[in-house]
Amino acid sequence: MRALQKGILAAVLIAVTMALGPVAGAAAGAPVAAPAAAGPSHTFTAPSASVVSVGGSAPNLASEMASHALAATTAAGLDPRVISVPRPSASPAQIAQTRSTGHVTPLYTGAPAPMGLGYFGLSANSAGGVVPTILNTTGVRGQVDLLGNGIQPLDLFASSPDSYGIQLNAVATNITLFGTPGYSFWTQNVVLYYPHAHFMILITNVWNFSGNSITPNALYSSHTSGVDDFSAYGTLGYYYAEYVVPVPVQAPFLLSLYMNSTIVHGRNAVTFTTAVSSAAHPHNSFTAPYDWVVFNSTVPHGPALTVPSNYEANGYSYNPLGLTDDFELVLGGPNGGSQSDIATADANLGLSYWDASTGQYVATPSAFSYGGETGETVTGANVAWTSGSGGPGGVADWGVLSGGPSILQGLWNAGAPSGADPVNIAVTPSNAFEIFTPRNSSPHVQNFLSNESVAEPGAYGNTYWLTPGIYGLTIALSDYTPYTTTLIVNGPTNLTVTLHPNARAGIYTPLWAFTNSQLRAISYAGAGTSSNPYLLYNNQRSPLPAVFGLYNDYIFPVFPGVFLYGTTATAELSHSANFSATTSVFQYPGPLLPSTNDLQFWFWGVSHVGLVDSSISGWFGSTAYYPVSWDSFNVVFYESSGNLVAGNHFLTQGQALLMFSGGSIFGSTVNLGGGNNTVWGNTFTEAATPNSTLAISPTWSGFNIGLGLELAEGNDLIYNNWFGTPTTAWMLPLNLYSGSSSSYTETWNISVQPASFVHYAPGFPLYRLAGSITHSRTQGGNFWWDYGNNASTPNPYNGAINPTGALPYDENVSTGDAYTVSPIGGTLLLYVYGIFQPTFIYNGGDYAPLT
Repeated sequence: MRALQKGILAAVLIAVTMALGPVAGAAAGAPVAAPAAAGPSHTFTAPSASVVSVGGSAPNLASEMASHALAATTAAGLDPRVISVPRPSASPAQIAQTRSTGHVTPLYTGAPAPMGLGYFGLSANSAGGVVPTILNTTGVRGQVDLLGNGIQPLDLFASSPDSYGIQLNAVATNITLFGTPGYSFWTQNVVLYYPHAHFMILITNVWNFSGNSITPNALYSSHTSGVDDFSAYGTLGYYYAEYVVPVPVQAPFLLSLYMNSTIVHGRNAVTFTTAVSSAAHPHNSFTAPYDWVVFNSTVPHGPALTVPSNYEANGYSYNPLGLTDDFELVLGGPNGGSQSDIATADANLGLSYWDASTGQYVATPSAFSYGGETGETVTGANVAWTSGSGGPGGVADWGVLSGGPSILQGLWNAGAPSGADPVNIAVTPSNAFEIFTPRNSSPHVQNFLSNESVAEPGAYGNTYWLTPGIYGLTIALSDYTPYTTTLIVNGPTNLTVTLHPNARAGIYTPLWAFTNSQLRAISYAGAGTSSNPYLLYNNQRSPLPAVFGLYNDYIFPVFPGVFLYGTTATAELSHSANFSATTSVFQYPGPLLPSTNDLQFWFWGVSHVGLVDSSISGWFGSTAYYPVSWDSFNVVFYESSGNLVAGNHFLTQGQALLMFSGGSIFGSTVNLGGGNNTVWGNTFTEAATPNSTLAISPTWSGFNIGLGLELAEGNDLIYNNWFGTPTTAWMLPLNLYSGSSSSYTETWNISVQPASFVHYAPGFPLYRLAGSITHSRTQGGNFWWDYGNNASTPNPYNGAINPTGALPYDENVSTGDAYTVSPIGGTLLLYVYGIFQPTFIYNGGDYAPLT
């Protein structure tokens, strides 16, 4: 088996300059301070025609390009975090609207979206009308000034649950290839950040936005301080480079991202620079002009180019791929089209372009609170704006980022008034959800305001910094009567609300609790002790409303149905609700998804939780399915010990149950708990995929890759379960958080004894563990549907061979070395090639499988 040679964590580390300033050997014309001066000054011009038609008739050219690139990335054994995909193309209705109005419409129409700053070549005049322009420049800059603790996500969709991305994106137009001008390329300067571990990775992506995937001969050369795919970019359909920063990066710090268009040896080129400056941690400051890409612009004996192409923001028309040409500095999930939920945020954002006439970077003429090109999204990030002195990099207008509802709106010169006013909402119970609906009747604002309702979990906190305006506000929690009011924000606002219990309301919000008292607030009985546990609400009568059934463009869900974080009181979800939610159809791909789906169960850093006697299901799109990166599992336990999962029926449409622990990066240990859990008496089966006539791209997770149990922790007791999924169980040889090589030992059986013998899981004296899942007279290990498969009849889904009598049962389909180990930053990082190669349940193994 071929060893994986490249991947997000396989970057080769080299020394970086630990002081601000240009680095020797940087690309010609690519200093940090300014783009090449050879290009024209920025210009504001109108095209010869009011609207340029979008190439192709399919409405999802960008999504199809991304889907092919994602598939190629996985096939090459690469982690999907090397790929930062474009969002889907404009719909026919949006294209028709552009032709009618004479200007583009930003394509995101509601949460989740990439939140931050976007410049679309659109502004508002004094009468409330929309004014389109075209702005050309040779350089764009994005700056994120992380204050205090910076930006902290809480997100179990990624195996590194605190990670998120920051992207500077823009389209370089009129690139010349083989002597022919007019090509457009989307360039991305991306940072993936892990705030708990202070770990940072730099990513470059280059995509062909002229209407086709990038071809093998489009690029002449590249240079990076890390690892790139220059030899294989034609196969992947895009170019990427990655660089692992070899020092810890800890907030507060100023992050500066630069992209410049220049000329290198007579050819078009783009350069990428990232700088981190920290007065609090000066030894971690650095400047890394880590990548440049040169295009195949010339032909033999043909003329050399002398004038760089431009980055362009075009308010008049969509580009040939059906997307907006814009400048954007945005937050998103950690690549691969993923989603992240921001718990807290404190940062200032600056988006600027190089003004050659004045020789400096200046703020974009207007801005929106979101981007329009990328498919990675966030929720829980609120963006307002202010002006004056003191903005990042000295810009006159900048964004103010805080934790709160992700409201899509125009900012400076695009509708919204400046300022961010504190709104303090003291709610009892404190884990109620606040649902904000922007309501502003001003035509000046309506042109650039989404009136979608946005839910914000009170478990993250109840102080928000909002743009002055009018908001509908609903405060809601399952089994409580909701409270509804109109919130007028014009200065500091304080609101105190007590919700009243109402069992008739039933479950109509997710159940989230981050403290034991919040756990009590979502329980109908109990005292939180092992002899009298809290019993969580289970009286769901109808699907949760669509505000909780959100999915991003690549079918990553936003809200889990259950999220317990850091609780220690004994609690049970017995005969749990399925947390089915109405799918939001507010934007693509919602109208193409099944009308409902069951939400996930997340348990982070908890103990004494019992998930028992429940029916659990839920589907995942294929792009949200990648066991070593995305946690497309119905139930996830992370850094959690002393819990019980018993008597449940998992009818999964992806992956059923994941249990894993934290890890260590650069010697910084993060959430190392996990293990010592009991998994007993569960049935793991695979459901049929959703209706195949729903022809969305990307597609559903296929039946043949379903997985029952995945483990990356130790010392659990797993017995008397029925495993009927295509691949039964997988115990990873690595730590999912850090990627480091790890060896775990699990116990997969007890000694064979009468089925009538009663066991009890530690801390759960009320739940009897007795009987056999196969209704036999004895109990011992687990039932494995493919136990007994030999070489002539292997597991048809993964090739596993487990002949009867060959013990322990192992579900091992490895045929040779499947991974390489490389030293990075003092940590050994292991890479698994392929999705289920190898799969193990050994060490430990089942020595007493049930038949």
